[in-house]
Amino acid sequence: MNQPLALFLSRLAHPLVILTLFVFYSNLRLQEFDAALYTISGMLGITIIPLIVWNWIKWKQGVYANFDVSIREQRFSMFGVIFLLAAILVAFLHLSDQPKEIFLGSLLLIQAILLTFLLNFRLKSSLHLAVCSYLAMAMLPLHVPMALGLIALAPWLAWARVSLGRHHWSEVIAGSLVGTGSGVQLLYLTDYL
Repeated sequence: MNQPLALFLSRLAHPLVILTLFVFYSNLRLQEFDAALYTISGMLGITIIPLIVWNWIKWKQGVYANFDVSIREQRFSMFGVIFLLAAILVAFLHLSDQPKEIFLGSLLLIQAILLTFLLNFRLKSSLHLAVCSYLAMAMLPLHVPMALGLIALAPWLAWARVSLGRHHWSEVIAGSLVGTGSGVQLLYLTDYL
C-alpha cells in the first residue's frame, strides 16, 4: 500500500509537472493573455519540453536508470542539459523584456538548481523537494491557498521519495532548504517580504 501511494505522490509532484503548472498559472496572473501565452510557449519550448525529451531518451537508452535520474552519478549529464537550456531561457527572458517577477523568479529557480548540482558532489539533494519548496514560496504572492497546499505537500513528498528509496532524509531536507532559501530570496527581491 505504501509504495503505490509514494509513487503516486512522487509523480504528481514531479518537478517537471508542478513547474509546468506554475509556468501557466504565474504567467497568466502576471501578464496580459497574449503576452502570457508568448512567455509560456517560450518557457515550455526552451526548457521543459526539451528536458522531458532528453530524460525520456536517456532513460529508454538505459543511460539513466529511471526518468527521475535518481542515481547521483547519472545526474551530471542531466544538469549539463539543464544549464544549457537555462542559459537560452535567460537570454529569451531578457530579450523579450519580461516582468521583473518572471525574470527574477526564473533566475532564482536556476540558482536553486545550481545549488542542488553543487550539493550533488557530496549528496544527492532532492530536486523534487527543491522545486516544490521553491514554488511554494513563489506562489505566496499569487495564491496563498495554493502556496499552503504546496507547503503541506512537501513533507508527504519527502516521505514518498525516501519510501521509494530514491533519497535519504538528509537529501530531501537539503532539497527543501535549497528551494525554500531561493524562494525567500524571490519574496524579498520582489518586495513581498
